[in-house]
Amino acid sequence: MSRISTLEPAEAPQPIAALYEAVQKKLGLVPNMVKTLGHSASALQVYLNLSGAVAGGKLRASTREKIALLVAEQNQCDYCLSAHTAIGGIMKVPADEIEAARRGESESRKEQALLVLANHVLAKHGDVSERTYASIVAEGVTQEEALEVVANVALNVFTNYFNRFAQTEIDFPVVKSHGPGCACSR
Repeated sequence: MSRISTLEPAEAPQPIAALYEAVQKKLGLVPNMVKTLGHSASALQVYLNLSGAVAGGKLRASTREKIALLVAEQNQCDYCLSAHTAIGGIMKVPADEIEAARRGESESRKEQALLVLANHVLAKHGDVSERTYASIVAEGVTQEEALEVVANVALNVFTNYFNRFAQTEIDFPVVKSHGPGCACSR
């Protein structure tokens, strides 16, 4: 059971209802996370603004989903794992790539470098070593892409922490974290 209830569209005050409508148009549904964030206009705006900003960046949508999966696995957020696994499937990301992303792995050298960076940003709280940064640059990661990785990690940490705090009811096919013993928790 959720700690924070959902604010259903029919009950939402006009500013929130308008935001729900925009989400409905974009996704075809208003996920429970959004309906739970709806209790705070500022928290919902943070999510929508940052999500919209990273969506307009240089990183491919499938790469952003893989970063989201890595971060959700590391933070053991089953809501976000479920949501991003479903979204990845809709985007036709193969199941083996979704599972690999949860471990921070990709067959593409550049995407692997982006996931390594995301993992280090998350694990080291942004304190990425010169050696790690040089290794990702050597794989062709630009400064712009590196900054977008940081922004995507921040977005996903926000949603992971929010959903773990709110105990948001999962409204996607349920995917469970591999737990703290996961090989990706390095």
